[in-house]
Amino acid sequence: MTVKKPREKQKNWRGSPSPDGLSRKNEKAMRRCLVTRETLPVDRLIRFCVSPQQELLPDLAGKLPGRGLWVTADKDLIAAACSKGIFSKAAHKKVNCPDNMDELMRRLFIQRLKSLMGLAKKAGLVITGFEKVVQFLHKSRPLCILEAVDAALDGQEKINRLCARMSIPVFEVLTSEQMSEALGNENCVHAALKSGGVTNLFVAEVRRFAAYCKKEQS
Repeated sequence: MTVKKPREKQKNWRGSPSPDGLSRKNEKAMRRCLVTRETLPVDRLIRFCVSPQQELLPDLAGKLPGRGLWVTADKDLIAAACSKGIFSKAAHKKVNCPDNMDELMRRLFIQRLKSLMGLAKKAGLVITGFEKVVQFLHKSRPLCILEAVDAALDGQEKINRLCARMSIPVFEVLTSEQMSEALGNENCVHAALKSGGVTNLFVAEVRRFAAYCKKEQS
Protein backbone atom coordinates (compact mmCIF):
# COMPACT_ATOMS: atom_id res chain seq x y z
CA MET A 1 0.00 0.00 0.00
CA THR A 2 1.39 3.36 -0.99
CA VAL A 3 0.57 6.57 0.74
CA LYS A 4 0.34 9.60 -1.47
CA LYS A 5 1.94 12.71 -0.15
CA PRO A 6 -0.39 15.66 0.01
CA ARG A 7 0.24 18.11 -2.79
CA GLU A 8 1.92 21.27 -1.71
CA LYS A 9 -0.21 24.30 -2.26
CA GLN A 10 1.23 26.60 -4.84
CA LYS A 11 2.08 29.95 -3.37
CA ASN A 12 0.33 32.76 -5.12
CA TRP A 13 2.07 36.06 -5.70
CA ARG A 14 0.27 38.67 -3.68
CA GLY A 15 0.14 41.93 -5.50
CA SER A 16 1.92 42.76 -8.69
CA PRO A 17 5.68 43.07 -9.08
CA SER A 18 6.98 46.59 -9.27
CA PRO A 19 8.42 47.89 -12.54
CA ASP A 20 11.94 47.12 -13.70
CA GLY A 21 11.89 43.80 -11.87
CA LEU A 22 12.14 45.28 -8.39
CA SER A 23 9.90 43.75 -5.77
CA ARG A 24 8.01 46.08 -3.48
CA LYS A 25 9.15 43.84 -0.65
CA ASN A 26 12.63 45.34 -1.06
CA GLU A 27 11.49 48.88 -0.36
CA LYS A 28 12.21 48.55 3.37
CA ALA A 29 15.26 46.30 3.03
CA MET A 30 18.36 47.55 4.80
CA ARG A 31 22.00 47.23 3.76
CA ARG A 32 25.31 48.44 5.17
CA CYS A 33 27.40 50.99 3.30
CA LEU A 34 30.93 49.71 2.66
CA VAL A 35 32.42 53.15 3.30
CA THR A 36 30.51 54.65 6.22
CA ARG A 37 29.46 51.27 7.71
CA GLU A 38 26.04 52.84 8.29
CA THR A 39 22.97 50.63 7.77
CA LEU A 40 20.45 52.37 5.51
CA PRO A 41 17.35 51.60 3.42
CA VAL A 42 18.30 50.33 -0.04
CA ASP A 43 16.71 53.36 -1.71
CA ARG A 44 19.47 55.48 -0.18
CA LEU A 45 22.24 53.19 -1.41
CA ILE A 46 23.59 51.99 -4.75
CA ARG A 47 24.25 48.33 -5.39
CA PHE A 48 27.36 47.19 -7.23
CA CYS A 49 28.43 43.73 -8.30
CA VAL A 50 31.54 42.21 -9.88
CA SER A 51 31.50 40.69 -13.36
CA PRO A 52 33.34 37.43 -14.22
CA GLN A 53 36.03 39.69 -15.72
CA GLN A 54 36.48 41.35 -12.29
CA GLU A 55 34.89 44.59 -13.49
CA LEU A 56 32.81 46.64 -11.04
CA LEU A 57 29.28 47.14 -12.36
CA PRO A 58 26.74 49.62 -10.95
CA ASP A 59 23.36 47.90 -10.56
CA LEU A 60 20.73 50.59 -10.12
CA ALA A 61 17.80 48.23 -10.72
CA GLY A 62 19.13 45.55 -8.36
CA LYS A 63 18.79 42.82 -10.98
CA LEU A 64 22.33 41.67 -11.74
CA PRO A 65 23.42 38.29 -10.35
CA GLY A 66 26.05 37.88 -7.69
CA ARG A 67 26.77 39.31 -4.30
CA GLY A 68 25.80 42.93 -3.87
CA LEU A 69 28.29 45.55 -2.70
CA TRP A 70 26.44 48.57 -1.32
CA VAL A 71 27.57 52.18 -1.03
CA THR A 72 25.57 55.25 -0.01
CA ALA A 73 24.28 57.21 -3.02
CA ASP A 74 27.01 59.84 -2.86
CA LYS A 75 29.53 60.41 -5.66
CA ASP A 76 32.36 61.19 -3.22
CA LEU A 77 31.81 58.01 -1.18
CA ILE A 78 31.73 55.88 -4.33
CA ALA A 79 34.92 57.55 -5.56
CA ALA A 80 36.53 56.83 -2.17
CA ALA A 81 35.47 53.18 -2.32
CA CYS A 82 37.22 52.91 -5.69
CA SER A 83 40.39 54.81 -4.83
CA LYS A 84 40.92 53.13 -1.45
CA GLY A 85 40.34 49.57 -2.68
CA ILE A 86 37.25 49.12 -0.52
CA PHE A 87 35.38 47.21 -3.25
CA SER A 88 38.30 44.81 -3.64
CA LYS A 89 38.51 44.27 0.10
CA ALA A 90 34.78 43.55 0.36
CA ALA A 91 34.84 41.18 -2.63
CA HIS A 92 38.01 39.42 -1.38
CA LYS A 93 39.60 39.78 -4.81
CA LYS A 94 40.99 42.38 -7.18
CA VAL A 95 38.16 44.53 -8.56
CA ASN A 96 38.66 46.92 -11.46
CA CYS A 97 36.70 50.15 -11.08
CA PRO A 98 35.76 52.14 -14.21
CA ASP A 99 38.01 55.14 -14.81
CA ASN A 100 34.95 57.22 -15.73
CA MET A 101 32.79 56.12 -12.79
CA ASP A 102 31.00 59.45 -12.32
CA GLU A 103 30.19 59.76 -16.02
CA LEU A 104 28.98 56.15 -16.06
CA MET A 105 26.77 56.64 -13.00
CA ARG A 106 25.12 59.73 -14.41
CA ARG A 107 24.47 58.02 -17.75
CA LEU A 108 22.93 54.99 -16.05
CA PHE A 109 20.71 57.16 -13.86
CA ILE A 110 19.45 59.07 -16.91
CA GLN A 111 18.78 55.83 -18.77
CA ARG A 112 16.87 54.44 -15.81
CA LEU A 113 14.76 57.57 -15.38
CA LYS A 114 13.92 57.58 -19.08
CA SER A 115 12.94 53.91 -18.89
CA LEU A 116 10.67 54.51 -15.91
CA MET A 117 9.04 57.49 -17.63
CA GLY A 118 8.32 55.32 -20.65
CA LEU A 119 6.69 52.71 -18.42
CA ALA A 120 4.67 55.41 -16.67
CA LYS A 121 3.36 56.69 -19.98
CA LYS A 122 2.30 53.17 -21.02
CA ALA A 123 0.44 52.93 -17.70
CA GLY A 124 -1.42 56.18 -18.45
CA LEU A 125 0.22 58.05 -15.59
CA VAL A 126 1.83 60.91 -17.52
CA ILE A 127 0.29 64.15 -18.81
CA THR A 128 2.44 66.25 -21.14
CA GLY A 129 2.22 69.74 -22.61
CA PHE A 130 2.23 73.09 -20.83
CA GLU A 131 -1.51 73.82 -21.16
CA LYS A 132 -2.58 70.28 -20.24
CA VAL A 133 -0.30 70.29 -17.19
CA VAL A 134 -1.68 73.64 -16.03
CA GLN A 135 -5.27 72.43 -16.52
CA PHE A 136 -4.51 69.26 -14.57
CA LEU A 137 -3.04 71.30 -11.72
CA HIS A 138 -6.24 73.36 -11.51
CA LYS A 139 -8.51 70.32 -11.24
CA SER A 140 -6.41 67.61 -9.61
CA ARG A 141 -3.24 66.89 -7.65
CA PRO A 142 -0.36 65.10 -9.41
CA LEU A 143 2.33 63.17 -7.60
CA CYS A 144 4.93 65.56 -9.01
CA ILE A 145 5.77 67.81 -11.93
CA LEU A 146 8.72 67.16 -14.20
CA GLU A 147 10.27 70.12 -16.01
CA ALA A 148 13.08 69.98 -18.53
CA VAL A 149 16.29 71.53 -17.24
CA ASP A 150 16.34 73.68 -20.37
CA ALA A 151 12.70 74.84 -20.05
CA ALA A 152 11.85 78.50 -20.68
CA LEU A 153 11.70 80.59 -17.51
CA ASP A 154 8.24 82.06 -18.14
CA GLY A 155 6.64 78.61 -18.34
CA GLN A 156 8.55 77.42 -15.29
CA GLU A 157 7.43 80.37 -13.17
CA LYS A 158 3.73 79.85 -13.81
CA ILE A 159 3.80 76.13 -13.07
CA ASN A 160 6.13 76.55 -10.11
CA ARG A 161 3.76 79.08 -8.51
CA LEU A 162 0.87 76.62 -8.77
CA CYS A 163 2.98 73.79 -7.39
CA ALA A 164 4.28 75.89 -4.50
CA ARG A 165 0.71 76.77 -3.55
CA MET A 166 -0.22 73.06 -3.52
CA SER A 167 3.11 71.79 -2.09
CA ILE A 168 3.71 69.61 -5.14
CA PRO A 169 7.35 68.68 -5.83
CA VAL A 170 8.91 69.87 -9.08
CA PHE A 171 11.87 67.93 -10.49
CA GLU A 172 14.40 69.11 -13.06
CA VAL A 173 16.65 66.21 -14.00
CA LEU A 174 16.17 65.54 -17.73
CA THR A 175 16.60 67.74 -20.77
CA SER A 176 13.74 68.36 -23.18
CA GLU A 177 15.38 65.97 -25.65
CA GLN A 178 15.66 63.23 -23.02
CA MET A 179 12.03 63.68 -21.93
CA SER A 180 10.90 63.59 -25.55
CA GLU A 181 12.85 60.38 -26.18
CA ALA A 182 11.39 58.74 -23.07
CA LEU A 183 7.80 59.67 -23.87
CA GLY A 184 7.87 59.52 -27.65
CA ASN A 185 6.72 63.16 -27.90
CA GLU A 186 8.30 66.04 -29.73
CA ASN A 187 9.61 68.98 -27.70
CA CYS A 188 8.40 67.69 -24.32
CA VAL A 189 9.18 70.28 -21.65
CA HIS A 190 6.53 69.86 -18.92
CA ALA A 191 4.94 66.68 -17.57
CA ALA A 192 2.61 65.88 -14.69
CA LEU A 193 2.94 62.43 -13.13
CA LYS A 194 -0.03 60.77 -11.48
CA SER A 195 0.53 58.56 -8.45
CA GLY A 196 1.19 54.90 -9.22
CA GLY A 197 3.73 52.12 -8.78
CA VAL A 198 5.98 53.27 -11.63
CA THR A 199 5.84 56.97 -10.84
CA ASN A 200 6.48 56.36 -7.13
CA LEU A 201 9.60 54.46 -8.14
CA PHE A 202 10.53 57.27 -10.53
CA VAL A 203 10.37 59.83 -7.72
CA ALA A 204 12.50 57.59 -5.49
CA GLU A 205 15.09 57.34 -8.27
CA VAL A 206 15.07 61.10 -8.83
CA ARG A 207 15.81 61.62 -5.15
CA ARG A 208 18.54 58.95 -5.20
CA PHE A 209 20.11 60.60 -8.27
CA ALA A 210 19.96 63.99 -6.54
CA ALA A 211 21.63 62.50 -3.46
CA TYR A 212 24.35 60.99 -5.62
CA CYS A 213 24.98 64.36 -7.32
CA LYS A 214 24.62 66.21 -4.00
CA LYS A 215 21.94 68.35 -5.56
CA GLU A 216 18.76 69.28 -3.73
CA GLN A 217 15.40 68.55 -5.34
CA SER A 218 12.19 70.16 -4.09
